[in-house]
Parts: sequence; structure tokens; C-alpha cells
Amino acid sequence: MRTHLAIAASLLAASTASAAPTVHSDTSEVRTCLPLASGDTLVGTPGGLVRVDATGARRETWTAADGLPGTRIEALVPAADGTIWLGADTGGARIAVDGATLTVKATLAGRPLRDVVVHGGVTYAATWDGGVVIVEGARTTPVPYRGKVPAGRLRVAALASVGGTLYAGTAAGLYALRGKRLERVAINGDKPEPPVAGLAADGDRLWIATAEGLFVRDADGARVVAAGDLRRVALVDGAITTAGIGDGLRRVDRGRLLAMPSAPALVLAEALATTPAGAACAGGLDGLFVRKPDSTAWREVAARPGLPSNDVSALAADGDRLWVGTFDRGLAVREHGAWRAVAHPDLDLRINALLVEPQGDRSRLWVATAAGLMTLDGDAPPSPAPGRGTAEPPSHVTRLTRRDGLPGRSVMSLARLRDGRVIAGTSSGAAIVGDGRATPIGPRGADLGNVWAIAEDADGMLWLGTTTGVWRGPATAAAKGVAADGWQRYSVATGHLHDDWVMAIAPRGRSVWVGSYKGGVVRFDLGPLPISSATVSTDDASPPALVPLTATHVGDAWINPGGLAWDGDRLLASTQEGLRILDAAGRWTTARGLPGKDVTATLRVGATRWIATRRGLTEQ
Repeated sequence: MRTHLAIAASLLAASTASAAPTVHSDTSEVRTCLPLASGDTLVGTPGGLVRVDATGARRETWTAADGLPGTRIEALVPAADGTIWLGADTGGARIAVDGATLTVKATLAGRPLRDVVVHGGVTYAATWDGGVVIVEGARTTPVPYRGKVPAGRLRVAALASVGGTLYAGTAAGLYALRGKRLERVAINGDKPEPPVAGLAADGDRLWIATAEGLFVRDADGARVVAAGDLRRVALVDGAITTAGIGDGLRRVDRGRLLAMPSAPALVLAEALATTPAGAACAGGLDGLFVRKPDSTAWREVAARPGLPSNDVSALAADGDRLWVGTFDRGLAVREHGAWRAVAHPDLDLRINALLVEPQGDRSRLWVATAAGLMTLDGDAPPSPAPGRGTAEPPSHVTRLTRRDGLPGRSVMSLARLRDGRVIAGTSSGAAIVGDGRATPIGPRGADLGNVWAIAEDADGMLWLGTTTGVWRGPATAAAKGVAADGWQRYSVATGHLHDDWVMAIAPRGRSVWVGSYKGGVVRFDLGPLPISSATVSTDDASPPALVPLTATHVGDAWINPGGLAWDGDRLLASTQEGLRILDAAGRWTTARGLPGKDVTATLRVGATRWIATRRGLTEQ
């Protein structure tokens, strides 16, 4: 865990001082790495900056919560003064690392930094969406391009200074600085120019790693050396060495690209770096390897058990057990302080929502996915071996799809009503689910589209957040003959909403808070005449009387699906720009110290608050 930090960050702006939050993230993929003179190795991952000590043990993980410009780390470049340029997905910084202490010296906000080089006494930086820039303190100045060039020129992956010329490798090919402008340099003859991923200087030669292979440019021009999907090129032990997808590490030997002697067991290599003393590191999708200066042997660094993905989409609690769904890599569970992945052939990896349904001394987990609705019954399986492994399959998994009555293929939302029934919102409407079947519910004949959110108000009425506004009606199945006029739609056209894409609903007392994609939060206040429970009985086919509602806009934000939740008397809004908090006095504040700005879910489990983002999970 993090220890001595030069930058302290509080989680909630409105909170009193408390212990620093703990960030849980997936750091198994290596995007970049850098050996240090101390014997430590810094590793850039999608889940933060990791320090590996001289024994090969993973120590601290630093993220945006610790003051870095972003959590997804793409570049680590040593500077002449002993500091390190760090490139993240949302900016750059100059940092210093002394053991367990990280100090952020300066930041370059706004541009994803990929490389830095000093050429002619001027510091140039490669950015992924803003081209090449000149860095002067905290100020950056774009370097212009000459002539008509493809849009990919602004996505710059690497820089190199060779023979008095500055070169820039971009998604649209290679460029060279001529005078004060960048000009296109052809390396592939009359064929389309390949995207450049890495550059390395070797005397007057420029080595170019691309998605189509390794090229070299010298006084005789440019030529291809070998084919391959290459991501890095560097001078290791006096020889040009490449890291690529499919072939791991290879070395140029007598004009050919051959397997590197004593190479680590990497296949999907993305990172490669070395020091003048001979220390080296390499990594990618299949792990991290380090090498000491006085050795030719590579040592694998074990991955730390954690989330299967940083793209967290859903949270649910079953006692002290925390279930975590991700957008792209399935389900995980945290219990007794340990993480484990949960997998099953019928469990789709693209999770949208989770719901725990108590069942006596056991519980059932409902999992809403892009390919239907799954239920997991029984206790979680035993933990796998250390690392980001997969646990044994759950004891029993049931899958519901359109063949079982679901209105749509993708399930977007879940809710449990006070009478115990479970409602699922899909890409084409909502349904009551149970006993292996799904029964449609909602207004007859209406095209609801995606049902992003479901809730039950104080009168027992059902609210559906859809792409056509928010609907309110009886919690009875359409198949039982409830008339369409039992449902009422509230939308932009009716004057109640600022946006019809309703993503989240949070009832409290006789008010219902509704969040939309780009229209912020609206509070609906129910009328003074509650509807009796008999009126909304599931056995009553007559439509209930509607009560008057008033709508008040209480704040602007881009609300994420299921992104409203109550924490005591505070409303937490998960938005694309952070966690917004509305207190009892009607004041909005924004949470600080999170690993990512795009917040997807919040959950209180006992004294712990969990905050999910698309860059990891925060525990406070």
C-alpha cells in the first residue's frame, strides 16, 4: 500500500480530515517501465505507477489520487537532473521517487504525454492528441506541421534526436523537424506509411518500431529490417532490441531480427528499457521481467491479486462480501481482505449492474450483462492461486435471455421491490424476472428503448429511466392487462426534464431524484395524497389514480447509469466529471483524490464507502 507521500489528497471535499483512501486497481499489464539507479524499477500500468524494489517485490502503487496527472501511465523518461518525466492518459508530470516517497515536481495538464527529449537545448514533448510541443516551465507551445498531413500526425508516440535532426513518430508515420516545422519523412516507399510506436538513436542511425515491422533510417535512406507488430525499440547490451506483440523481445543481429539470447518468457511485449549500467526491464500483457546490471538472467515479478479490470461498472454487497462488476473483464469478489476473479462459461464479461437478493441463510447474485441476465446461487468459490487468476466456477449459474422472455438482449439495470420481486431493465423495455422466466412490465405499446434505471417510490409506484424520459406507473405486469393510461411519461416535452436520457433514479421520502445523461438532476415531489397499497396490488388490473408531481432542477452534470445513491442525508451523483455530492443544505461539492474522473457507482458497506471509477476502485 502507499506509505510516505509528498502529496496528500482528501477523498471528499466536504469531509473532515481522515486517513488517505485506498485505491484498488489492475496493475498486471505493463505499459512502460524504467530501472532506477537505486535498484528499484518503476512500472507504468493502466492501474497506476508501481514501484518494484530491488528484491523484485511490488511495493507502492501511485495513482491520480496521489497527485499524478492520471492513473493510466504510458511513459517514463529519465531527465538529466535525476527527475523523471511521467506520461499519463490525461497529462504529464515531472516526478522524483526516493524509495517509498513520491514527489510531483511539476505537471503538464491536459495533454497525454508519451515521450520527452532535449534537442538543441530545447525540451520537446510528444503528446497523443496535441502533436509535438516545446516545454518551457509549465507552458507548452505546439510545433507546427508543414503542408497538408493526416489527422494522425497529432498522435505522437515517440521522439528521437539523431544526427542533428529531431524525429517524431506518429500514428500517421515519421516526421522530422526542418527549421521550425515538422515535415513528413517517407520510410515505406510508395506504400502507406505505418503507425510509429517507438524510436531509438544508434549513432547516426534511427531505428523505427512500427505496427508493420522494424525500419532503419541512415545516410542511405530508409529500409525495412523485419516484419512484426512492434511497440518499443531500445539499445540493450549494445544491440538494437525490440519489444512486440506475438514475438516478445528480439535483437538485431547481422541485419536480421532474431530471438534475444536469454530473453524473458514474454510474448505480448509492450515495454522495454535499460540503463547505461546494464539494468533492464521488459513487460506487456503477460507480465513484468527485470534484470540486474551484473546479470544476464531475467526475473519475473509476480502480479499482485486485484481487480480483473480498472473499468469498474457495478458494485453490490452481501454482508462483508463486496461484488465488483467490470465493463470488459467480468466479475470479482473481495472477502476477508482478498480479491478473486469469478468466471463461468455462461457469465458474460460485460457487466452493467449487480443486485444481491437475500434468500434465507444464503443469497443470490443477479448479474446484468450485455448478453442477458445471470444469477449466481450459493457461496463464492475458493480463491485461486496467487496472482490475477480465475477462481473455480460458482456452484450454480442460471442465464436468462430473450428466449426466456426478456424484452431486450442487453440488461442495463436491476432493482428489487419491497414485495421481493426483481425487475430488470433491458435495451428494449423492462420485465419482472424469476423462476427462470421474464414477464414484461411497463406502458403498453410504448417504445421505451434502453431502461437505464428502475426504482419504487413511497406510494409503491414504479419508475423507469429510459431514453424517452422517465415513466411512472403501477408495478404490475403488462401481461395482466393493465391499461396504458396507468403510466405517465415525464420528459423534456412535458417540461419536467432537461434531457430525455434518464440514467439514474433515487427515491427518498416523498421525493424522487432523477439524473439524466446531460441534463443534470431533477427532484420530483409527490403529491400529498399517497396511493394505498391495495391500489397498486399485483392482483389489481385497474390503473391507479395519478398524483400531481412537481419537478425542480437541482444541478447540472452528466450522470452515469445507476449513478444516484443516498449516503445518509447526502445525495451522491456518479458523473463523467467526478463524484458530485449534494448536502442537506442544497450545496454541491466535488470529491477529490479519486483514481479517475469518470465515476460509475458508489456503495456504503458498514463504515466503508466504495467509489467505482473507470480507472479503479477507491475504499474509504
